[in-house]
Amino acid sequence: MAVDWSTLPLELVADIVLKLQTFQDFINFSAVCRSWNRVSASIKHLWRVKPEVPWLLLAENTQDNPDCVRKIFNLNENKSYSLNLPETFGTRCWGSAYGWLALVDRNFDIQLFNPINKGFLSFPNVGLLHTNKDDETDVGEGYISWFLRCFVVRLTVLKLSLNGQSEYVIVIMYDNHEVMESLAFARHVDQSWTTISLKEIGETMVVDMVAMDDNLFALCDDGSVIYWEVKDFNDLKLIKPQYYSPTARVEILNILHVLFRQVNSLYMVATGRDLLMVLRFKNECSKSDDYSDDSSDDSYDEDDDIFYKTIGFQVYKLKLEDKRWVKIDDFGEVALFVGGSSSMCVSVEYAQGLQRNCIYFTDDEYELWRLPKEHGGHDMGVYDNKENKIWPFYKREDMHSLYCPPIFFIPQF
Repeated sequence: MAVDWSTLPLELVADIVLKLQTFQDFINFSAVCRSWNRVSASIKHLWRVKPEVPWLLLAENTQDNPDCVRKIFNLNENKSYSLNLPETFGTRCWGSAYGWLALVDRNFDIQLFNPINKGFLSFPNVGLLHTNKDDETDVGEGYISWFLRCFVVRLTVLKLSLNGQSEYVIVIMYDNHEVMESLAFARHVDQSWTTISLKEIGETMVVDMVAMDDNLFALCDDGSVIYWEVKDFNDLKLIKPQYYSPTARVEILNILHVLFRQVNSLYMVATGRDLLMVLRFKNECSKSDDYSDDSSDDSYDEDDDIFYKTIGFQVYKLKLEDKRWVKIDDFGEVALFVGGSSSMCVSVEYAQGLQRNCIYFTDDEYELWRLPKEHGGHDMGVYDNKENKIWPFYKREDMHSLYCPPIFFIPQF
């Protein structure tokens, strides 16, 4: 006998919806009939993926793609979905843990965009921060290309409690030439960016940012940590950091700058109540020119076919009681996500597609994306923190882009 699912009590339908585990289940459920669709739409703001597993926004495909279809890869199910996302084409993208993609377009307008429900929030034009313009570079396509690849070095989306309500804040680290890395923030209700003072930290540079316990923490390239209290973001004025510097420097940070022709990245990840520092080691070489470790020439020709790849990671935990970084081989039942988007930590308890104590990484060598285009996006994989092994989690043609190789974001309605 045929069952008329549309006759189920709506209260029962709502209970079922809230127990669904994946976005695909939610979408399929809402498509059964009109009444189920109405119920799903009315309570989707209450529904959360359990666990919240990052998806991978793949590179844009501009060839024979009039509908601006872009693929998203679901790591948990090892599946790809195709979405019509013209808003993301021709933009530089960053991911976040709140369902948003941060987009900077060719006019340097910046917005938060939700690829699932197509919602967006507008922010001040980021081009206003580029005050040290060079007349020779401030022209045409070359300037736009440089700006989209290189001007915003790092971007973090925060969800903060300000004035008694939740607001989204974008904090960016950007290149203004005179001071290599500068910080600024804006709320979506602001008309301009507010500069964050970095004069107090001297010659060190901020490399990553993360929010924890209503504070914004920033990791510097020497291993020191600074932070700002969230309440400081209520006032549109210059805010100064507080120090949270470790008492002892991590030895590996003392020697990284002398390693021959090796490029590296530093990230900071919040895991519950802990702060982790993640060191990423990469080899850089030219396919057209072999080199040896005893060579003194660490420069490269921009016409060379540059190739780089990640060869390993080290993870350190900040011990709060004595402010020391301690190297760890096991960071628990979680997976870390680092690279060209916000650094994230995800529980693997119910995520069948994720591996514990592993680091999922994407390509973030933005300065080298201007070289042979097929290389931007190739440096992705999974690193086993205990076994020191790397393997790919996605390897297809839609990885490569001049502006926006694949990035992680956690989908939400």
